[in-house]
Amino acid sequence: MADNTSVPADADFSPPARDTCSLEPRLQNRNALIFAGQIALLYLAAPALYVGFLQAGLCKRLNTSDTIANLPSTIYLLMAFGPVAVAWLFPEARLLKKVMSWNYIATALIGVGVAAVLLATSSATAIIGALVVHAAVLGITNGVVNVLGWEALNRGVDARLRGKALGLAYGWGPGFAVVSSLGAQLLLDGKLFGWTPPASLQMGYPYNYAFLYGGSSICMALAAYLALLYRIPIPRIDVKRESFQTAVIGGFKTVLRNRLLLIACLAYLLVYFGNMVQNNMSIFTREAVGRPPEDLAGYQLTLRFSFKMVCGFWLGWLLARTNPKVPLLITAGLQIAGVLWVLFVPGYWFLLAFGINGAGELFGVYYMNYPAQCSPPSQVRSNIAFLALISTGVGLSPVFYGWISDTWSLRASFWAALVILVLTTIMVIVALPKNPKPRREDMRESDLAPDTLSRE
Repeated sequence: MADNTSVPADADFSPPARDTCSLEPRLQNRNALIFAGQIALLYLAAPALYVGFLQAGLCKRLNTSDTIANLPSTIYLLMAFGPVAVAWLFPEARLLKKVMSWNYIATALIGVGVAAVLLATSSATAIIGALVVHAAVLGITNGVVNVLGWEALNRGVDARLRGKALGLAYGWGPGFAVVSSLGAQLLLDGKLFGWTPPASLQMGYPYNYAFLYGGSSICMALAAYLALLYRIPIPRIDVKRESFQTAVIGGFKTVLRNRLLLIACLAYLLVYFGNMVQNNMSIFTREAVGRPPEDLAGYQLTLRFSFKMVCGFWLGWLLARTNPKVPLLITAGLQIAGVLWVLFVPGYWFLLAFGINGAGELFGVYYMNYPAQCSPPSQVRSNIAFLALISTGVGLSPVFYGWISDTWSLRASFWAALVILVLTTIMVIVALPKNPKPRREDMRESDLAPDTLSRE
């Protein structure tokens, strides 16, 4: 984001190493645990908050087309302007915790709203409308807390500990999603691994879906509380709100002029576009095993997050011992492997594709970490927000895949995703360096004195 306090390119200084945080180790560990706790709560609420599988299954239950079943995902992705607006309106580091907490609260409230609609009416139009509104709100709030989470990690945890922090968050975190996914399977299908609970404990439609959305609200309320517990160093010279033209238009131009950030953004956009074929993977369940998607949605989510948990520990370990480029290649490769599995592995073995794809979904972490590492602390919020805005184009991908499957076949949509993912991997190999760093000309006054900080 453009700023009058930017340091001239010919300034006589050595940019401070951003592998040192001013906080004592105890507080850094506290911040890492809070970050991991928030991620765990997001994963615990995953059946409702991960816009895709659950919403697509519910839409198909209401006898919609494949295109309408993909609509919530499209609306979710089209709300990527939210983080940019928040980065402009509330740029100060001192507001980081409050803004994060407000957005978690908004997520909790909209979950309660969907549960209320499900319990109050059987109208397909009203329910689909509620799902669309829910997806729109999540598209803003999830984007904002993601951006602010990266800034909290950048300011409050030493860069040399980043791999450990991410390994903790995305290693243990998906384990909570495994638990919630098994619970979702029991709620939606009425049985789990052949076990059927007593009739008095069973929860049919619409109560099962309402329970999932209501439960997600409790998780988000807890995450809002955790946001207030961060210990974030506050620079003595904080960033001030600028005009819309300077902050948003100028910041967008800054990203476009930074070749490294631009390529990283494009790679994120393309791998995200390829990943969004996952909704069609869920719909493909009927063709692959002869059962409706909602019958196996919980098992699919369980595989998705079980593989993600194992891969989360592994990728965090790799980041700590290699460089930020390695996880980019591995997560894209897993996405490719997942699509190939869907295309060539028949029967119930097809379900393992959801595990492979789930592990590859960690691209969302490491394709964010890469631009965050080459951004000064004062610009992490704006650069990650612009990355989210640029990814707005991904909002067309679910409808694009739905159109391909309606026009040709589901298999055709998988081939389209495969081409996109392979081309993205080649671009990452050729165009991105192993160790990205902030440019001299991007450093601001508040970035030059990291040891003169006042704490909240």
